[in-house]
This record gives sequence, C-alpha cells and structure tokens, in this order.
Amino acid sequence: MKDTIKLIFVLTIICAVSSALLATVYSKTKDPIAAALELRTANAAAGVMPAGVSTPEKREIGGVVLFVAAKDGAPAGVALEGRSNNGYGGEIVLMVGISADGKLVNYQKLVASETPGLGTKMESDAFRRPLLGRPVGTDWRVKKDGGDVDAITAATISSRAVMECIRDAIAKYECVADRL
Repeated sequence: MKDTIKLIFVLTIICAVSSALLATVYSKTKDPIAAALELRTANAAAGVMPAGVSTPEKREIGGVVLFVAAKDGAPAGVALEGRSNNGYGGEIVLMVGISADGKLVNYQKLVASETPGLGTKMESDAFRRPLLGRPVGTDWRVKKDGGDVDAITAATISSRAVMECIRDAIAKYECVADRL
C-alpha cells in the first residue's frame, strides 16, 4: 500500500512540474506566434492586391476583417480570407484579392494540408491563371458541379474547396463593398 501511495505522489509531482513547464512555454511563445501569424496574413494580403497600390490597411467592417489598399486616394483593392472545411486534407484558408472593379486579382494559400503533387497544384499557374480577372459574379464552381472552372486532374476535392474559399471571400466582400 505504501508503494502505491509513493508512486501516486511521485507521478503527481511529475505531472505538476510538466504542467507548469508547459504553461510557461505557452505563455512565452503565445505572443510571438500571434505576431508571426499577423505578419504572414498581412504579407499575403499585400501579395494578392493589384499592382501599384498602397500597402494594405487592416480594417474590420461589420465583423468582417479585410485589408484595403488605395491608389490615388481611392480604394483599389480588397483582400479577405476565404475558408473551406472541405479540402481533401481538411481546412483550406486562402487570402483572396478583389479589385475595386469587382474582379479576382489573385489568391494565396494561408492554410492547407492537401496531397503533395495533387492538391497542392491549387497554387499552380495552370490552375490559377484562368481564374484571375474574372468578375466576382462568375459561377465559382468546377465543371463537375455545373460551373465552368476546370478542376485539377485527380484533385477535384481540392479544386472544389478552392472555389468554396473564393465564394466565401466574395460573400464577405459583397457584405462590406458598399462601406469601403
């Protein structure tokens, strides 16, 4: 009986020390991790804007977080996050850039765990190029779903998720476009 109590006591001490160390590491790394994420997001927003615009300014309008860039004092582009939980590898988050005239400028991956060599082709020029410059009112679905976007061969699920991300970003844009 004494040995059991001794083991429980030792394990309790080990767990308490481990928990204290873990809490300390978390508190020390929480802010740098958040700052790195904020910087990565801001860089992605700048990367999907039209050429020749100012550095995007982060704003929140009606609960929607967006980045707005100006040219000659007028809004020239907006970047918003689009999300989909339907990627082949789980969640996909894209930063989507939309020009002031309502066309897709570009998109950039923020989060994705797609199959290397297949789903990661969502970032390839062959898939991206036909999407750029399309009006936001376009049917953003792959051909298999009745749209007019060619899916990535052998990666239809990832292609659908990218279209869902773009539709999500466009829906957010349409909610705030009149308040920019």
